[in-house]
Amino acid sequence: GQLGRSLDKMARRLSAALTDLETANQALRGEVARERELDRQRMAFFSAASHELKTPLAAIRLLADSIEQNEGMDEATMREFVSDIADETERLQRTTEKLLDLSRRDDGTHVRRVSVDVGEAAGDTLRRLAPLAESSGVELHCEAEDGCIITAPEDDVYQIVFNLAENAIKYNVPGGSVDVSVKNSRGFVLLTVEDTGIGIPEADLPNIFSRFSRVDKARSRESGGTGLGLSIAREIVQRHHGTIALAPHEGPGTTIRLTLPIGGPSNPI
Repeated sequence: GQLGRSLDKMARRLSAALTDLETANQALRGEVARERELDRQRMAFFSAASHELKTPLAAIRLLADSIEQNEGMDEATMREFVSDIADETERLQRTTEKLLDLSRRDDGTHVRRVSVDVGEAAGDTLRRLAPLAESSGVELHCEAEDGCIITAPEDDVYQIVFNLAENAIKYNVPGGSVDVSVKNSRGFVLLTVEDTGIGIPEADLPNIFSRFSRVDKARSRESGGTGLGLSIAREIVQRHHGTIALAPHEGPGTTIRLTLPIGGPSNPI
């Protein structure tokens, strides 16, 4: 009687302890798997980043060595080489800045959110990109509805629009256009960037938002592209619980559409 009840109670406690232990073990295995995946992603990121930084550095070294080793180089050639070094330096700076931005976001650095009018931000950003568009022979258009306000770090909205619009310009054609629209849609801000450029090959579609992804590598090199713009835009949008994706597009070009939840007053995060 009493011994049997004691043994039964002990068995139940042991069973509960084993269940708790198994649950803890599963959680630990899951955590270890997540850490391994994070380590794998970090290694892949650093490997790709090293490659991206190595390319302009190698070009600068080659150009500098050419100038140093050719004492009789004419002034026109030297000026051309110096101009190429300046271009590679700018490319290196852009890549470094975007890598630092991604690193800060990966670390979850907290920044203050404010109320941002996405339509105004889009218009301001396109004005800053006007010289690039003009030199590329591309027209910029922006249509924005009133009241498209979200709560976010102000620079985040600029980064999103800048990266999407810059890509749309760089991968466009002379005489082409980039159309940006900002609308209020069922509690979300709907931002659409449509271009008449070279489009995206079907084989590249699955990786278009991946870090260091490039549609036309030769053209990216020529235009100073880093392959980070769309990735940064996607990661910012996801942090704000939004969505971003390629949208159906008729004819040449690409359409990218994203949503961001409409926000209220500013708050720190």
